Amino acid sequence: MSRFLMPLSEYNRIHQVAHGVLKDIGRPEKACKFFACFGAMVLNKHYKIPARAVAGGFALCVDAEPEVVFFGQAENGHISSSPEGFHMWVQTETHVIDFMAPIFPEAFADTGLTATIPRQMLQRPLTTEARSLDELNTRGAFYTLPDPDMTDAMIGEFLSHPHNTDLLLVADGWYGGRRSKQKHALTMQDNLGERIELRLPATTAIGAW
Repeated sequence: MSRFLMPLSEYNRIHQVAHGVLKDIGRPEKACKFFACFGAMVLNKHYKIPARAVAGGFALCVDAEPEVVFFGQAENGHISSSPEGFHMWVQTETHVIDFMAPIFPEAFADTGLTATIPRQMLQRPLTTEARSLDELNTRGAFYTLPDPDMTDAMIGEFLSHPHNTDLLLVADGWYGGRRSKQKHALTMQDNLGERIELRLPATTAIGAW
């Protein structure tokens, strides 16, 4: 099995478009649903790779000490998720992909971490996932706890808002085609008729978990 479904440059392109749509109108580091839904859409539409957005608990070892970051709740060696504490990522038949990973430093900025989280790509074969939280003892080890019911509810709620579906269409139009040259800027018009200039952020992944 290939380590990656796409090279770093193509991963960064998807991340930058999603990040660029969000950075001037919200908080990208809190927008895992958008990154996951857009990433799954690109993989299905442009790569012809069956992919879906998945919600649940997510844990990643960011330092060899080890130091582990969590999306969700961790207690007594177990991880759980709820509408108040969860993450959403992209899953294919073979890989876990998180297009939000390059802004993990911002997502965990207020958690009191001692480790410095690098800006890296997260695109890992399912076969490399840890079997439990106890195995998160090496840098880059990860563990997921998908919640199918919460996934369906959250995606349904997310897509029920025209604002979100409009932003997904803006992002897809800005992305263009997989082989096309990426535009560095795009003008978007909001519901009040105000024009918003979108620009690709400089933030990219350097290396991989």
